[in-house]
Amino acid sequence: MVETCGTHEHGELEDGLFLEEVQSGHCTAANWPALSEQLITPRPPLVRMRADCNGASQIVKEVEANGCYALGQTAGASYVEVPIGKAVRLFAGVDCTGTGVSVQTDASFCVTKFANGTSTNDKVRSFRVQDLEAPPSEYRYDCAPEESTCVKNHNNTGRLVDINRKHTVKIVRVSVAGRSTTSMNLIEAQVLAMYDFFQGASRNQISLAEAPTRRDLTAPAGSTCEEAKTYAVRYASPDTFLTVYTMPSGLCSVSRAGARSIYLNGNLLRDHAHETGHVLGLAHGNARNPSGGKDIPYGDASTYMGSFPSDNYNLPQLHWLGWTKKQDLVNVTSAIANGATSTVTLRPVGTNAELASDLPLGAVWDIPGTEPKERLFISVPKSRLNATNDIEGGTVIVYRSPTCENCTGMAMKSTTKGRFNAKSVNEHALGGLRLKAVGYTLKPVQPGEPNIEDFASVTLQIRR
Repeated sequence: MVETCGTHEHGELEDGLFLEEVQSGHCTAANWPALSEQLITPRPPLVRMRADCNGASQIVKEVEANGCYALGQTAGASYVEVPIGKAVRLFAGVDCTGTGVSVQTDASFCVTKFANGTSTNDKVRSFRVQDLEAPPSEYRYDCAPEESTCVKNHNNTGRLVDINRKHTVKIVRVSVAGRSTTSMNLIEAQVLAMYDFFQGASRNQISLAEAPTRRDLTAPAGSTCEEAKTYAVRYASPDTFLTVYTMPSGLCSVSRAGARSIYLNGNLLRDHAHETGHVLGLAHGNARNPSGGKDIPYGDASTYMGSFPSDNYNLPQLHWLGWTKKQDLVNVTSAIANGATSTVTLRPVGTNAELASDLPLGAVWDIPGTEPKERLFISVPKSRLNATNDIEGGTVIVYRSPTCENCTGMAMKSTTKGRFNAKSVNEHALGGLRLKAVGYTLKPVQPGEPNIEDFASVTLQIRR
């Protein structure tokens, strides 16, 4: 599937909207042109009203734009799907009047009540869709025309507000007779570990609002993967920022992600962080094939969005999620114009912890002549070698990623164009730039610690 359809280029094909097309055998040479056209057509997130109190029931109305919408008495809405970045206010009266209640996640009207305490089930006559309000934050910033070194984040502000807050999480453990499913305690332990990672990497912007809620469900005997998922969605009543469905071992061929949910066939931390990364808007971390030809899907070990053990997301993805400040990145596009060379000193990304440092995490070059627009990110993922993977401390990695103006869904993909060590004496041609390491500093070895090089900074010369 990966080689035939190039699915690693389109996260939705593997982890979302088009997975069923692939599993149904529709991803053929004859059908691929039509499927490909659908993939590259922007699909704005939709607010959906459903007939029954679950996310698997019939859609009775779906809308895209902000505004007030009518819902007739015969519509019988009992569930609403709310995309990340949006808020929906439900009203008992027409024209968005009367008693109401606001929701920011998917919600079942069987348990949601208006402000006056009455049930919303079959009683919503209108609703208003709007973007979430954005309070001031150093992580959501503008770039003034004269700030040539500023790197703009084109992610939707409402999405950034919704992502970077306290999350509610529901764990749904799905069983099917004759198959084993990971225990609830082990699942919750990995969910908590993932949120420890989120809290650190987001610099305390994300945390759990409360302990995850739990639900054990047993799908009918003989259920297929899709049948078990549909059963779980119908009876789990997801109403949280994230719903984690853990499926029976071997029932599903792959893990996947939806708008606010993940479906796991494993319980490694990287399984959770990878699929939840899709929910947050990340696509896959790929790598350039050093022998030429097609890129290597999932080949980037510096991000959970690849297929290798990792410690973090990579710098283009951290920036897209709103986990970097203005001073954490430096745009060198103007500095290297007309044959000039820019000298930049970077600190390692590591866990993305906030440090009292004047050094940026990365340098960015806006690649000229690309449409859609693309960038190169240059960073040092790790300060030292650890047991996670083979990326050594001080290794410089160059990533190519989309600027992603007006992107929706699982959008922020990246491809490593190459890497080199801080001690390299050669100039490296990568992605249209020439880079050379011209210096580095090491952290002092602390008493009792192993004598492993721990890089504090790497200085690069960058030119076209």
